[in-house]
Amino acid sequence: MTELFAAASGEVPGISEAVLWAIIVAPLAAFTAITLYLRKLPKVAGYLSIAAIAGSFVLSLITLVDVLGANGGIAIHTHEWFQAGPLEVALGVRIDGLTAVMLVVVSSVSLLVQVYSQGYMEGDPGYGRYYAYMSLFITAMLGLVLADNLFMLFIFWELVGLSSYLLIGFWFHKPSAAAAAKKAFIVTRIGDLGLLAAILLIWTRGGTFAIDQIHDLALAGTLGGTTITLFGLGLFAGAVGKSAQFPLHVWLPDAMEGPTPVSALIHAATMVAAGVYLMARFFPVLEAAPDAREVVGWIGAATVVVGASLALVQTDLKRVLAYSTISQLGYMMLALGVFGYAVAIFHLFTHAFFKALLFLGSGSVNHATNTFDMRRMGGLRTLMPITFWTFLIGTLSLAGVFPLAGFWSKDEILLEAWVNNKGLYTVAAIASFVTALYMFRAIFMTFFGEYKGGEAVDHEDEDSHFHGDPAHPHESSWVMTVPLLILTAGAIAAGWWAWGKEFHHFVEAAVPAEALHKAPDFSYWIAITSSLIAVAGIGTAWAIYHRGLVSSTEIRRIAFPLAALLERKFFLDDLYERAFAVQAFQRGWNRLVEQFDTFAVDGTVNGVGWVGQQSSRVLRHAQTGQVQLYGAGIAAGVFIVAIIVFIANPL
Repeated sequence: MTELFAAASGEVPGISEAVLWAIIVAPLAAFTAITLYLRKLPKVAGYLSIAAIAGSFVLSLITLVDVLGANGGIAIHTHEWFQAGPLEVALGVRIDGLTAVMLVVVSSVSLLVQVYSQGYMEGDPGYGRYYAYMSLFITAMLGLVLADNLFMLFIFWELVGLSSYLLIGFWFHKPSAAAAAKKAFIVTRIGDLGLLAAILLIWTRGGTFAIDQIHDLALAGTLGGTTITLFGLGLFAGAVGKSAQFPLHVWLPDAMEGPTPVSALIHAATMVAAGVYLMARFFPVLEAAPDAREVVGWIGAATVVVGASLALVQTDLKRVLAYSTISQLGYMMLALGVFGYAVAIFHLFTHAFFKALLFLGSGSVNHATNTFDMRRMGGLRTLMPITFWTFLIGTLSLAGVFPLAGFWSKDEILLEAWVNNKGLYTVAAIASFVTALYMFRAIFMTFFGEYKGGEAVDHEDEDSHFHGDPAHPHESSWVMTVPLLILTAGAIAAGWWAWGKEFHHFVEAAVPAEALHKAPDFSYWIAITSSLIAVAGIGTAWAIYHRGLVSSTEIRRIAFPLAALLERKFFLDDLYERAFAVQAFQRGWNRLVEQFDTFAVDGTVNGVGWVGQQSSRVLRHAQTGQVQLYGAGIAAGVFIVAIIVFIANPL
């Protein structure tokens, strides 16, 4: 048994364990203080939450510098939590290159979102509650990233799900928001069942929850091929739910019912990033289970196609970005499926900045026009110049235009796919064209042409966050535009870390060397091809949605069957909500539960009562009040006991 508080340190002695725990505790303390004492002091609650995450960000930067100084070393601090028979569960934190990058991504984006929220959520009656939920959300994600074992990771994993439920349904008085929160919670729980099964499997077959020990078991071949494959697929099932992979992606677009800063945080740095992080953390398992890795790659490819194609037909700016996130998460999973461990994390890193920028930009537009409907926008580039230029840079980065951050990370995914799986490369390249097309469709519909007046009909509660005049929109306040400018710098410069492969070497030190494959060198051919694909997508969007050389209405008429299929989201929502939710649950599952309640529960209770009643009717005849009869009964009992003892122990 490990001695309580006896920590085991790895190869980064400069990193204090107290610093790592403080990264988690700071936002947790803010959540506790706001919940218990500051609910009636919303402004103070907001400042406290921002101060707490700022502290976590500073400590994360210190940790990143320490890990860089140790050339990507590893440190593990673990303490016994409880023991039940052979089951030993520990509380521990793990720091390495992968963890350090994720800590900085989560804390930096969260800090900017929190600052931005001061302007966006101003006047909302739930202002203090909002900051309490956000603090809990950030705590859960930071804890998930730092966990050194699966048991602890699963606790924070579920806490992330709970926090997202609270924030997506933040305006719970709206039926659409309440329904979206329930949908997100239920759909992600389906994937979490797979993750729970994987945890139970690895415990029964490997006897451990420790991440480093699971890595060793996988690479040593100690676990059978079937076991490691099922374990990998179970992990991926959890990631499919959290990271909105096909076919469990349906919850993410509906999650737009929450406040826009929540959407930015979910899509850029917290919930959807958790699934990609989970698969990257257990990349040695994918290396040891090629069948599971193949599934990850092709599910990722299907997600890329589904997300990109559905974004093409959206008229709601936030939903365009939501489907874009689904597609980009698919790219990350595709990269993991073609041995691109470092590349997947690199794209997660760059995506956090430009996707947070785009979501906050959409919130700035909504703040000025009171709508997310792009058909009610237009002409905003002159009315909101800061929002326009920052949104444009974020879009160019997402489209993979040189030399912005998205170019470097997406280009490397295409290169890994080209080297390891030409089929996946083809899917990724086609989706790159569609990405540029749908994003510049959004640019031209929102910022070019003539302004159409806005309209107060949208997901969000217009009374809670709208302070402008939709007839005369203007640029947002500095508390909203400054985070946009800072994120723009990230969308431009975050890719420069890739030059010379420094990023790759840094995060690759987090997994055993035998789990890694040599990354292909930079390919000018791939870079030029991907750039031409992006330019082609931008040109197509310009011709259709700006110059009007081809009518979008005519395109829809010609491609009507496909357009109708996309507008109905491949009928997946109908399938889930009508076939499964209504038919299976209301008519099937509910009927089964009713029968179980009637015959099993009520039957058991009523049966016990009936047996007692009938027994009492028989036994009451023995209560005559005659001492002789009682004595005979006692004698008979003694005789029976004597016979039983004799039979059991003959002389």
